[in-house]
Amino acid sequence: MKVKETASQAKYSEAFKRAVVFEYERGLLNKDQIQLKYGIKGNSRVLTWCRKYGKLHYPKAGSLGRPMKDPQKQRIKDLEKQLADAKLKLVAYETLIGIAEQAEGISILKKGRSQTIRELARTYPRKVSMFCELFGYSKQAYYKQQVHHYLTVCKKQQVKSVVLDIRRQMPRLGTRKLYHLIKNEISMGRDNLFNLLRTEGLLIYKKKRYTVTTNSKHWMRKYPNLIKSAELIRPEQVWVADITYIDTAADGNAYLHLITDAYSKQIMGYELCSNMEAASTLKALQMAIKNRKYKDEPLIHHSDRGLQYCSKLYTDYLKEHGINISMTENGDPYENAIAERVNGILKDEFGLAEQLNNIAEALQQTRQSITRYNTIRPHLSCYMLTPVQMHQQKEIKIKSYNKKAQTSLVDV
Repeated sequence: MKVKETASQAKYSEAFKRAVVFEYERGLLNKDQIQLKYGIKGNSRVLTWCRKYGKLHYPKAGSLGRPMKDPQKQRIKDLEKQLADAKLKLVAYETLIGIAEQAEGISILKKGRSQTIRELARTYPRKVSMFCELFGYSKQAYYKQQVHHYLTVCKKQQVKSVVLDIRRQMPRLGTRKLYHLIKNEISMGRDNLFNLLRTEGLLIYKKKRYTVTTNSKHWMRKYPNLIKSAELIRPEQVWVADITYIDTAADGNAYLHLITDAYSKQIMGYELCSNMEAASTLKALQMAIKNRKYKDEPLIHHSDRGLQYCSKLYTDYLKEHGINISMTENGDPYENAIAERVNGILKDEFGLAEQLNNIAEALQQTRQSITRYNTIRPHLSCYMLTPVQMHQQKEIKIKSYNKKAQTSLVDV
């Protein structure tokens, strides 16, 4: 059943009531004046509307005490309470900052005030002077610091761009070698570069792996170790040989046969194929001999005691070219540490540890990686020269090739 509205209920619309409340709370007219102005009947009607639609506090109907007729007084009372609460909150924060500064031994206000003002200025751009005064900071000093901050951000972006350019070619190059490559392009020290890369999530962490691909339990002749205490004084004095695998989705394991110069760390020859046969290993050796630069100098070929390196096919070829044969005495990978380290660099820094689609793709990536490894990657043990640069000179002597020196010798 529809409820019939009384004349008094139907007389005032919701919009009218809200307009009356708004005008009353502005404080220009009191309740009696508003009632007279609009012809509103009933002494409590305006206050009833205020309780329902108003933004100020009004005593409930029937409560003790005389209702406040002046909304300005009520507003002042509310603002005074808000101000008191804000002051108390400020004291609490100042106390917290003081305790933190004492515990950490730093001045948080001095250290963070510029950034705080900058953040606040984004929301309140016209209040910069007030914020500067609040933190005891001159406006001139703030804007000077802003220029410095802008230049710092620009410099970091420039450095990051240069780093990413290098990383596109050598995605896992370590920071020390990276700094050596770009230090002439950037105005930043090595420690700051470390901090920047750490902040940007661009630091590289080394992966340690060792996978055995050697079968030394065979009847074939094994040769003695000729380089236990050899002092590396020139390129093409000692070559080290090793085999590592590359995983492919379509073709299973592919095997990378490598010949590396122990002095310059230059990869002299390589062969990637689907097997570990001596004929495949021989192809890497043939490439290395073809790439020799100092053909009249005596040369030692050093490897583990794997079947390929002990085979008659391989050893006869070495002897035919006047190359002395040296082999490790046991299964310790540190006896062939340089070869193992080069394997690790190609896999860790150039992405050959990842599974590739097939051998054809693996060969393409291997060629590209070896070219970049030889020509643009600096080595600590080569005094930050690239392998190609190191291979073209004979002036630098390197530490002796013994087990005590392995750690520094292979730090490439």
